[in-house]
Amino acid sequence: MLSKFWVTFSLAIAALSCHSTIASAQITIRSTGVVTGTVVPPSQNPNFNQGTTRVTTDSQGRYFRNGQLVYSAQDFDPNLVQVDSQGRYFVDFRGIPIVSTDGTLTSPVLSNGQLQPIRRNHNAPTRFHGTIQDELVVRGRYEGIATDPNTGLQYQGVFDITGQGPRYSDRNGGTSPTVFDFRSHYNFSANPQIPPRPTVSSFQITAMPVQLRVIIPAGLAPLSTTPTPITNPTSNPISNPTSNPISTPSASSTIDSAPSFGGMLSNNPLQDVSRVILEGSKNSDVQIGPRSRILLR
Repeated sequence: MLSKFWVTFSLAIAALSCHSTIASAQITIRSTGVVTGTVVPPSQNPNFNQGTTRVTTDSQGRYFRNGQLVYSAQDFDPNLVQVDSQGRYFVDFRGIPIVSTDGTLTSPVLSNGQLQPIRRNHNAPTRFHGTIQDELVVRGRYEGIATDPNTGLQYQGVFDITGQGPRYSDRNGGTSPTVFDFRSHYNFSANPQIPPRPTVSSFQITAMPVQLRVIIPAGLAPLSTTPTPITNPTSNPISNPTSNPISTPSASSTIDSAPSFGGMLSNNPLQDVSRVILEGSKNSDVQIGPRSRILLR
């Protein structure tokens, strides 16, 4: 009888231990989302960061996306165009830190909540912050319910979120602010030098698709053990959301550190730029430049 009691007691302890381990583990939810809002430079750090996006252009400093001209150095200063040792023409751009006080985020895995305001920008409630480099990466905190699509379990609380928009070279790049929009070009090798100068004070984002990462903090128990189905949108807002998952930089990445945003942002998870294959114009004189490199200063 005593032996049976100890067996039952041991099984109960083992089950409790297993449950505790599962409940205490951090969960990362990967999904898609849509970001909308007005982005502006942050009050604590309104200047460009020290990261460089090097964009391959034609000899006139022109960049085409899907056969459409989206940037021309001739509109600003022909001396912005540089050439590397292999004879390739390029224009360098600085990265741009941004914040949004009216930003919104929707996603199939988020419900009954909104982005939590953080008073950081002139004491205004900042909904999200981020950096425009090869793409716009936004960060914030969502207060509401998050559903894990792998298990169907729902969690309620405050969750750290990261959203990565389409790269400037992606066919959907026009839905996201880029270095082209903020005109953060520069050339320190020109004579006289052409420094990066902030020229755009705000930019309106309308329904920008993002690859979304939601962090369920360790120790947060689900609302119920009954799975809840997730209704995914009929059309995916991202052309290939699994091709460039949000991740920390690899060892081979040469990404400069992001600005501090007065303590708001750290460990910027920008990554190596993928070689996006674009649908181009049949005109052989039009060069589409899907390549870029984020360089150290």
